[in-house]
Amino acid sequence: MAPIHCSTLPNGLRVVIQSDSAVPLVGVSLSYDVGSRVEGRGQAGFAHLFEHLMFQGSAHVNAGEFVRRVQGFGGTVNGATGVERTNFYHSLPASQLGLGLWLEADRMRSLRVEQDSFERQRITVLDEYRERVEQRAYGRAHGRISEMSYSSFGYGHPVIGYREDLESATLESVDAFYRRWYRPDNAVLAIAGDVDVEKALAMVTQYFGDIRPGSPGDELVFDDPPRLAPKREKIQDPMARLPAVFLNHPAVPYGHPDFYVFEVLETLLFKGTSSRLRRVLQQSGDVLSLKGGYEAHRGPSIFSFFAVLGEGEETGAVVAAYEAVVEALSREPVGARELAGVLNQLRTHRVFSQEALVGRASALARSVLFHRDPLFEAEYLARVSAVNAEDILRVASDGFDPTGIVVLEVVAQ
Repeated sequence: MAPIHCSTLPNGLRVVIQSDSAVPLVGVSLSYDVGSRVEGRGQAGFAHLFEHLMFQGSAHVNAGEFVRRVQGFGGTVNGATGVERTNFYHSLPASQLGLGLWLEADRMRSLRVEQDSFERQRITVLDEYRERVEQRAYGRAHGRISEMSYSSFGYGHPVIGYREDLESATLESVDAFYRRWYRPDNAVLAIAGDVDVEKALAMVTQYFGDIRPGSPGDELVFDDPPRLAPKREKIQDPMARLPAVFLNHPAVPYGHPDFYVFEVLETLLFKGTSSRLRRVLQQSGDVLSLKGGYEAHRGPSIFSFFAVLGEGEETGAVVAAYEAVVEALSREPVGARELAGVLNQLRTHRVFSQEALVGRASALARSVLFHRDPLFEAEYLARVSAVNAEDILRVASDGFDPTGIVVLEVVAQ
């Protein structure tokens, strides 16, 4: 693997570069340390709204021009908002690296947050909210399970936000949000591809070096007290035609030694037709679909389960079957053959996710932003491969305490 360069500009922008001359392309990821977790009450959905606003023009780039310029050279461009970060990424021919960096720097320096573009994008996001939450089966339940699972507002509300916060937002409030979070000292720029490291770093300095850092606000704290009793709730969903159930347990955050064990547990229980929960629940016909796994954050985290039941199936029976599968992991060591298959599946997925240069750049940015370690991805495979049957026994015994369970039943209408 090629060496990874990591440095910080005087204005605080962290820069990660990995050269790979296999193809004459480059992938760029600019990750801002702003996700739904930083949104205060009344701001739910602002980070996702800015994913849209960041393409509405800056001092030297008209609305939509960012996408047109990148696609004009055969590249791809997109953005994604999550709980922990907002990631803007694009690919280009290596010869056009300067164009991509200039476009990103211009909107970091001089994004145009204007009333007309703000209103247009607010309507777009509200339409998306209507489609994903109000008009989709189990849409409201996805938000409700988050509220039940965390005591902090940051982690306890959905990324897409709340209708009332989006409708009451003002141009002044979203502009203040932009100035608070979208600054060089709150971002990581990652470059992967056919580049000379020194020349690429000189370009980064040329385009980003004179952008002034912001004034950071108070440090946010994301601690949840331990759950001392189970939480259970039942809601009706007028959009659902079949019953469903959500449940989760508290889990360890990024950086915890057992992070890798939970990664293995997710694959063991959920990934592939031979995974334990699919064998027990889906192939038996008890549930029609299921998903879940390890939702790791830098703050409070969870291990989740969601299943859509067949008509007439009892939620209690499905929850009991899930708990029985998990409880078995604390009693019987996973066999060597099953564990080897799980580890191979997990390693394969991780490698393929970074096959594209954009995926690799995004992973490098995530490594520095979440772990402050540019080598995290390079060492991930070795660390996850070191997980053994005894680790799984221990974590399954301690990490799935029934006193910390949260269960949300969805009744179909």
